[in-house]
Amino acid sequence: MSKTFSHIDILGKKIRLLPIRPADAEAAYRLMKDEAVLVNLAGDGPTSEEELADTYRRREEEMKTGGSCYLAIELADQPGIIGGMGIHFRFNPQQADLGYWLGEQYWNKGYMTEAIRLACHLAFEYCGTVRVYATVFTGNTGSRRALEKNGFSLDGTMRSHVYKQGSWLDCWFFSLLRTEWKVKRDRFKPNREEVVIATEKE
Repeated sequence: MSKTFSHIDILGKKIRLLPIRPADAEAAYRLMKDEAVLVNLAGDGPTSEEELADTYRRREEEMKTGGSCYLAIELADQPGIIGGMGIHFRFNPQQADLGYWLGEQYWNKGYMTEAIRLACHLAFEYCGTVRVYATVFTGNTGSRRALEKNGFSLDGTMRSHVYKQGSWLDCWFFSLLRTEWKVKRDRFKPNREEVVIATEKE
């Protein structure tokens, strides 16, 4: 069973998670066209601001089906997108696949660690998720640390898992189980949350 949300606003100490909007495309594109960011994306990234705005419009519609949840990462005290978080339930409604990116100027400040923590809270607390997992290109130690700080375990290396820019790349596979989350549940709670479930779909 998957859920759709009529409202999401999750506030942590450093960052805030809100549904992605087409209006976020302008600022997001400026951050995403940085090669340091692009190299860690699963895909090749948007070719223009207009293409990204169209993608965000489609994601708004996709969120209404309950298959995925697309969120903008903002600073807690300042509006404006600094990164993105996707929580996907495409293959199993109880298995959440995390995908995320962050503008380079915001790295090494604890923002992504907290964004992952808040995304896990949303997935486990509201979506009945049994496992949250993420794949990270081997060598991306910053992303690896952000997952490990939230209790994720390295389950193994998925060889030749993603085809990107003419090459097959290996990925680390990390996961966090509901039973593990429950032990440290209070640690994942946001400072404030406004989450309204719209419907439940079989």
